[in-house]
Amino acid sequence: MDDVVVVNDKDEVIGTMPREIAHANGTPHRIAVVYVVNPAGEILVQVRMDGGLDHSSAGHVDPGEEYIETAKRELKEELGMDNVDFNIVGHGISEEILPDKNEHRIHVMQIFSCMGEPGELQEDEVRQVYWADPEKILVEMRGKTEDVKFAGGFKASLPIYLAAKSQLTAPK
Repeated sequence: MDDVVVVNDKDEVIGTMPREIAHANGTPHRIAVVYVVNPAGEILVQVRMDGGLDHSSAGHVDPGEEYIETAKRELKEELGMDNVDFNIVGHGISEEILPDKNEHRIHVMQIFSCMGEPGELQEDEVRQVYWADPEKILVEMRGKTEDVKFAGGFKASLPIYLAAKSQLTAPK
């Protein structure tokens, strides 16, 4: 059983617990999210093994790790990417209730972005990846609020990513 880093409402570490327990009882715990971006401003969308769509890369923060270490580890594991420069995009919370799995997940997210191209995909976790316009993805997400096509964390983090992106590109 993998342990996760449990946090309070200020994202301060208060302990660890097995991931299965945190997912069952709605205990807030940390994940790192990465958006891989290309020069055209598109994001790399991950197609999970179950067919659901998700951010480029993401994963639970392990005990003793910081968000950035998790972002680097997950990017390497899932997309075969290494030696990229990360930007901090923002911070958010994703809450999902999954009755079919008897889960109540609360993920406290640090969101990063980086430029690059995917390498070898993690074959037991990532079915495929593709480039997409993040604005169009958001429009589709908002039109399908009850749809499970998009992972809950993706639904929560994409608006944060787009808001940060618009701040960077807004005229001064």
